[in-house]
Amino acid sequence: MINSYKQLGTRYLKKNMKRTILTLVGIVLSVALISTIGLFMKGSQLSQIENIKKLNGVSFHVGISDYDEKILNKIKFNPQIESFGLMSQGDIVPVGDVSVQMNFADHHALKYLTYSLLDGKLPTNDHEAAVDPWVLPYIKKDLQIGDSFELEGKTYQLVGLLNNSEFTQKNKEGRLLTYKSKFAIGEGRILIEINEKANFYEVLDELKVMTEDNNIDINTQLIQALKPESDQSLLAILVIVVSIVVISTIVVIYNAFQISVVERMKQFGLLRSIGATRKQIRQIVMKEAVVLAVIAIPIGIVCSLLALAILQTIFLIVLSDGQNISIFNVDWKIILISSLLTLIAVLASSYYPAFFAGKISPLLAISSRLSIKKEAIKKQKNTALRKPLSFLLSMALKNVKRNKNRYFVTILSIIISSVLFITFSSLMDIAFSSKFMNDSSTKSDLTIDLDDNHVSSEDLQIMDQLKLIQNISKVYEQDSSFKIELEDTTQSRATVEDIQKTIGHKHAITVVNHFEENKVKKESVLMTKILVYAFIVVIALIGSLNIFNTITISIMIRRKELAALKSIGMSQRDLKKMIIYEALIYGFSGSLQGIFFGCILSYIIYLAASGVLKVAWTIPYEACFITFAAALLISYLSVLLPLRRIHQDNIIDTIREE
Repeated sequence: MINSYKQLGTRYLKKNMKRTILTLVGIVLSVALISTIGLFMKGSQLSQIENIKKLNGVSFHVGISDYDEKILNKIKFNPQIESFGLMSQGDIVPVGDVSVQMNFADHHALKYLTYSLLDGKLPTNDHEAAVDPWVLPYIKKDLQIGDSFELEGKTYQLVGLLNNSEFTQKNKEGRLLTYKSKFAIGEGRILIEINEKANFYEVLDELKVMTEDNNIDINTQLIQALKPESDQSLLAILVIVVSIVVISTIVVIYNAFQISVVERMKQFGLLRSIGATRKQIRQIVMKEAVVLAVIAIPIGIVCSLLALAILQTIFLIVLSDGQNISIFNVDWKIILISSLLTLIAVLASSYYPAFFAGKISPLLAISSRLSIKKEAIKKQKNTALRKPLSFLLSMALKNVKRNKNRYFVTILSIIISSVLFITFSSLMDIAFSSKFMNDSSTKSDLTIDLDDNHVSSEDLQIMDQLKLIQNISKVYEQDSSFKIELEDTTQSRATVEDIQKTIGHKHAITVVNHFEENKVKKESVLMTKILVYAFIVVIALIGSLNIFNTITISIMIRRKELAALKSIGMSQRDLKKMIIYEALIYGFSGSLQGIFFGCILSYIIYLAASGVLKVAWTIPYEACFITFAAALLISYLSVLLPLRRIHQDNIIDTIREE
């Protein structure tokens, strides 16, 4: 028994389960879109922070040298500074043909240097040391982690290997890092980590006042990644992206409710005729919106988390150290904001359809005359549409023009999906055009530099000798250096030793091993590409389902009309052709308009990004073509399912349906 008009909304949802599911899918896609973008951005920020720490080899934010006790105390008792450590450089010790720079750090400073560790661990006392791998053969033959060695009259145990640096190899000056507990005032540098909740730039200003500019070293890249909102260009891009997503969400949900209300005009007219007020009709529609939102929001959040879990799995499979990259980051603040935004979007987008439902005239609604628009009789000038073969196309065009509201909501759905895809494709192109993505690593695995005293005629002889060394697959000369590509890059250190034995005993050479550095840079680029492509896939999937959902609903609500056409002699084949033509008209018109607005937005994003990346803007032809082709294909596929349902309908029963 019905005790309230509001219960009619819930009963309608239960009775028309298929239509309810289609509407629910539209809202779920909207929730998934907002929450996925939020969680993606958070995960991308965390992965970018890890990348920068790994590329730089350090995680401290600021370094201060030439300090006194006053500066040290100010840093020590500053509540906005999370922690600080001390690090200094000692003597440069000659070891054979190369030298080793002694480095000392306390426990806090060592914590900031963990990202420079290639293998093993960092020292925990002054009898342990971590050393550059390339310098090991010079210190002691066959030196491995766990072995002991002597340097500068002191015995150390090798506990870790630092990442190979191109700078240290070219200068033939390796690094040895060990622990030191006590530092004299002014010795070395203070390494500072600022509290993440603090105002970074306010703290930086305070630190700059304490000392001269040449005594302070700021890790700008890391700070920008930690506080992206401080960058005006990035903030502008973020505002544009979020605005597009929120607007598209409102449009998607509005489409679902507007189509649902238009379909039920006769029902609302009957309710008005038996005494229901406009307010009660609005409450019925709003109650449906709230019920669907409560069901859809948790499902959408789960879909977002599932997408992130899949992406995390891809990282584990593709990247060698994928377990250290955590894109799957459940941020409850983002989830809560996404849920609230979606709920507001549902209520806002369902308000107009509810308002429209409340204004329905009982007599017009019951007589089904609301959707009938009187057209002026115009002389047909298009001779192509007079031909028998184009009759179905003519019918399709008239059907599209006849109901402007349905045409508007369907086209709007395609436009939004097209704009989303083109906009984020442009963001991808801008990211991939950056210098970091194109010049991120050295092309060769090893580089050999010869001294200036060698005779140029010896180059060919040296190259032939290099080709005979095991594990070398390719050798070529470039910029007065020999570039070497290896068959097995994991054996790069052994190959360097073979080169030293073969070439080094005759010529003064410098061998630079790029393997570890290239590996870090290539994995950073690969991770960025995976993130971007995965995001584009999510956007494309959500956009495709949105188009599919909207066109499917718009066809399903016309079952009675289509049954009437079949009853007066239209064959199933002709009916199918007519509906397919309609869908293609929607896809054609919507995609062209979406491409136009998408290109405008991509240019606006380019203008915002020009402050961060120096790239040239071009029309995204590839994205436009994909959008156009995909819109036509999805529009075609989206009518196949409702057509099968219509084919199975009994004509008489469908026409008699209330």
